[in-house]
Amino acid sequence: MLIKQHDEPQLKHKKRIFEVDLLRGSAIVLMVIFHFCYNLAVFDWWNINTSKQFEWQVFRRVIVSGFLLAVGMSSYLAYSQQINWFKLTKSTGKLIAVAWLITVGSIFMYPNAWIYFGIIHFIAVALPIAAVFSRFPNTALLLGVSCLISYQMGWLSMKPIWVWSIYHLNIPTKTMDLASFIPWIASVLIGIYLMHKSLFNLKAKNNKFTNTLARLGQHSLAIYILHQPIMYGIMFAITMA
Repeated sequence: MLIKQHDEPQLKHKKRIFEVDLLRGSAIVLMVIFHFCYNLAVFDWWNINTSKQFEWQVFRRVIVSGFLLAVGMSSYLAYSQQINWFKLTKSTGKLIAVAWLITVGSIFMYPNAWIYFGIIHFIAVALPIAAVFSRFPNTALLLGVSCLISYQMGWLSMKPIWVWSIYHLNIPTKTMDLASFIPWIASVLIGIYLMHKSLFNLKAKNNKFTNTLARLGQHSLAIYILHQPIMYGIMFAITMA
């Protein structure tokens, strides 16, 4: 087993893996940076386009990949032996509630580009799927890789459903955050296999920097909810001053 057990008794009690929290913490810090730069562009303080420029598209994909790999890894740790349906329902319900708040808030902030299926919406859908496939990691890998290949070859796409939804559900043609089920479910499924085989779990050094990132990873949902309204509000206040 390649996992480095930092403070093993405590980890055992909390059922946490240092490296997974570190990955999640790194992703949330990068997301804060991304949104900070996006806000600079919104208020015309920096001439960039985070939705079209290649380097920013790559940056976003790295961030989302980190989050979703962590979802798959955490799901394997929590549900590979037995699915606790009460715990799963509680976790999914919390994500659905947060996703709803994000949607409602985005309608007020971006009425023509509100968020209908962002990263939290996606995780709320992906978590039960990950819980089921956590007991079948080899199948998860096969489906994940097949999904990626099919998407890249143009055989599999969510575009027909998206187009139908625009015309029948009146969703906006542009949205501030979109995490399409295909291909992003592949990252979750591959994360399950990586944790199963311990291929990801390198021995991360335990120091002040990594410990801080890991602690942030333990509170990534709260940080995700709060960081953008705070940053946007401060920048808006500066602009209006």
